[in-house]
Amino acid sequence: MAVPIGRYLVQRILFALTLALAVGTVLGKDVINFCKCTCGQNATIIEMTKFALEHLPHASEPIDVGTLMPNVCMNCTRVLCGIAEPDLCEGAAVGEEIVPLCFQRDSLQDELIVWGFLLLVVGLLAWAAIRNHARPVIERLWHQYGYTQVQNPQS
Repeated sequence: MAVPIGRYLVQRILFALTLALAVGTVLGKDVINFCKCTCGQNATIIEMTKFALEHLPHASEPIDVGTLMPNVCMNCTRVLCGIAEPDLCEGAAVGEEIVPLCFQRDSLQDELIVWGFLLLVVGLLAWAAIRNHARPVIERLWHQYGYTQVQNPQS
């Protein structure tokens, strides 16, 4: 007995969605934290990874990553900004203070969800555009593989 093409297609789509969600969950990586240091109109962004903190190009002194707190955003302080970018307040108004701000960049899982949504929307729009032109082809395939419509029992 031949499987109707519509049911086969729905099964494949559900399998693909399940697989995409599973891959998205497994590949979800840690977010990357950044520290934005602002003083007046001047600003700089510091990547808050151990490697980046050990290799700061303008640092006035080396940062001992062994003394960093486990919560990455707790390390985004005025002291860190002052060490990482000693000339940050140069040219700023007198009395301007360094303002640190910790923020995160999206993870791979978030990106996969957004791209999946965009692909779904584009796919639905494409289907809406070609639906009337594809109907004869689909009906021909249904008849080719033995699909017949069920008659209404009340007729």
